[in-house]
Amino acid sequence: MSGWQGAGGALPTGVAVVTGAAGGMGSKCAACLARDGWKNLLLCDVDAARLEAVARPLRENGTNVEIIAGDITDPSFIAKIVSAAEARGIGALVHTAGIAPQMGTKERVLAINLDATLALVEAVRPLMTQGSAILLYASTASHIPEAPELEALFENPLPPGGSLSYADRVPGAMEAYKLSKRGVRALVRREARSFGKRGVRLVSISPGIVDTVMTEGEMNDPMRFMIDVAGVQRKGDPVELAEVSAFLVSPRASFITGTDLVVDGGQLAGIEHAEVAMPDLPK
Repeated sequence: MSGWQGAGGALPTGVAVVTGAAGGMGSKCAACLARDGWKNLLLCDVDAARLEAVARPLRENGTNVEIIAGDITDPSFIAKIVSAAEARGIGALVHTAGIAPQMGTKERVLAINLDATLALVEAVRPLMTQGSAILLYASTASHIPEAPELEALFENPLPPGGSLSYADRVPGAMEAYKLSKRGVRALVRREARSFGKRGVRLVSISPGIVDTVMTEGEMNDPMRFMIDVAGVQRKGDPVELAEVSAFLVSPRASFITGTDLVVDGGQLAGIEHAEVAMPDLPK
């Protein structure tokens, strides 16, 4: 396709946007992007003070960093992101914002992890510059099978009411988490071609168990099992995910789009070949 840059080309024009940038994963992504030469960053999360703490050392090293604080499910917050970026365009979007099942109701999990993701991707579509990329955070949990009829609902475009239209059919927050992230992966496959026509790549990443606030504290039985059967028997470090994320939105990954990259230390492979069944995920 004309206009695509090959591996090793210059960074695309426009600002690099990171959502969830005050968190363990997002903050490390911001640092990696700055190191890789992105001169203009737009960092977004719910807490302005924590965003400033991430932005300060990056600014001291010469990166131009703006912050926007707000709730990703609030349309006015997404509008602020668009307003801040539209004059320059967006060269990269790394969307890490999301919550784990223990952090909210099933409705809140669906709204943040899926509906807000869909709204953000649609809002930035016209702002993405030639050769740019959108990276959405999914999860290895979304690769663990759910009821086929529920999977089908979330792998297709949602009805006008969004994923909340299906909330009464989702048993709990854990299932909502798995299905919301499955919906993110489906979005990437479904929309890769439409973004590709604009010279934009759309990809997702599925982290395994990573050492962040979402997994702090005592591990439950399924988490211990996943690590015990994995090729790398430990939690991932957020920096390890950030390094992959920075690569995926760079010209070095210019032929990667429409797919999900699992970065889990071999946890899913271990589950597949384990001699005993994985314990049930907590409800």
